Amino acid sequence: MTRRAAAILGALASQVVLFNVEPVTLDIDRTPVLMQEAPTIIDQLITWNQQAWDNFLNNEFCALGYNSSASDFNDKYRGYAEQDYLYLIEYVRFINYRGLQEPITHTKEGLQELVVNVTRNVGYVNDSYDDLTTGMNVTADDVASLRPAPSMWGYTSWEELSAITDDSFSNYVRAIPCIYGWYKIAEKLQNSGPGVNNTFFYNYWFQQNIGNSSAVKISEYLETLRSRYESPANWEKWNASFHQALAFESAFFQAGLREEWYQS
Repeated sequence: MTRRAAAILGALASQVVLFNVEPVTLDIDRTPVLMQEAPTIIDQLITWNQQAWDNFLNNEFCALGYNSSASDFNDKYRGYAEQDYLYLIEYVRFINYRGLQEPITHTKEGLQELVVNVTRNVGYVNDSYDDLTTGMNVTADDVASLRPAPSMWGYTSWEELSAITDDSFSNYVRAIPCIYGWYKIAEKLQNSGPGVNNTFFYNYWFQQNIGNSSAVKISEYLETLRSRYESPANWEKWNASFHQALAFESAFFQAGLREEWYQS
């Protein structure tokens, strides 16, 4: 599981419900409900956005990263990882700010859990920092001088504005590409052959995404609560949000491929 996925999915189990999330609970006394014949939300959105999904799934950045030597691709991946580190900082800042707005944080218990959440999320940032400085040989001074690229800043700004104005469920729909989608990219790469190991891409992107636990978790969450939110208007919104998230993720990969982080 990536640090980004861990930070996003961590809210599902929290009492300090960062996006007004209703935690998923299983009632063992409830009469079992037969699985729906209809496609899952994720499968339906992929069908409606097949070309954008295929472009995302087959992006050249990940394909080259998986099959290229360290000398050919480490610099490209280092630049990508630096921007992903800044993305994680921005996301963690935002979700912890949102946590402070929740009614439960007006209680001692709520504040205590918020502190636990903050500590956990800062831990993800620290781990990402260590990856850069220890694993990828980025100096502390260079990390401190990093600045957000337009492709990263536009992505996080869109996510934060959407999260403020939209319902909790839709926020997780927007996260499908970077949780479920990253796993599907890694799975496709693995199925294509062994790849080149001992590279930054292999160690820090591929290996963190090849497990399906995050993909399963977000799909199960969406399917468990879909009946509370499903409507024609929401489907239209989810479709547009999913398409936009795919576009931002694809642009992020493209910027990494071209190393054009600071070009407008």
